[in-house]
Amino acid sequence: MSMIGIICEAGLGSEDEQVLRYLAGRIRPDATAMIRPLGRKPDLIAQCGQVAQALFDSGCERVLVVWDVFPRWGRPDGEEQDIADIRSILTQAGLADHPCLFLVAIQAELEAWLLADGSALSATLSRPTHPVNIGHTRNVEHNTNPKKRLESIFGQHGRTYTPKTDALAIIRHVPANFGMLGKLRAFKKLGRSLTQVC
Repeated sequence: MSMIGIICEAGLGSEDEQVLRYLAGRIRPDATAMIRPLGRKPDLIAQCGQVAQALFDSGCERVLVVWDVFPRWGRPDGEEQDIADIRSILTQAGLADHPCLFLVAIQAELEAWLLADGSALSATLSRPTHPVNIGHTRNVEHNTNPKKRLESIFGQHGRTYTPKTDALAIIRHVPANFGMLGKLRAFKKLGRSLTQVC
């Protein structure tokens, strides 16, 4: 079985790690995902070169660096700035032109992916005595605080959004064809990065 390395934000066992591991397994069931969470975005940027090299050295066929565009952590705005800074670190590590290293910026935050498909949210929040029907969130990649919106939706149904359990529950309910999630630019990039020949 081949191995794929994924560098992401947050900590061990976080919702980022859980969701990315699950999605990688669904998109590439033939591969094992080695997830390396590196904390906050500034830490991910600083360490991505050495961690990517370590993943390649341990046998990974490809490595993905996945991060949230927001919050900015006091940095200049934009995905382009993040990419430039990450590429600079990768260049120092000798990986700038590696054909199997992919950068995937999630517009806003990972929570945008959880918000995208109303059917997945509906299935997560529904109970036998309390069926829930939530519509798809339009323009979810332009929502600058998707986590707050997720918390609001859960609150409307008497629940508290708990990232470490609810994020994975939502993503597991995404339809087989990935539904509205499959239409998001960043998610399509994740899929290509996991599958394209390199």
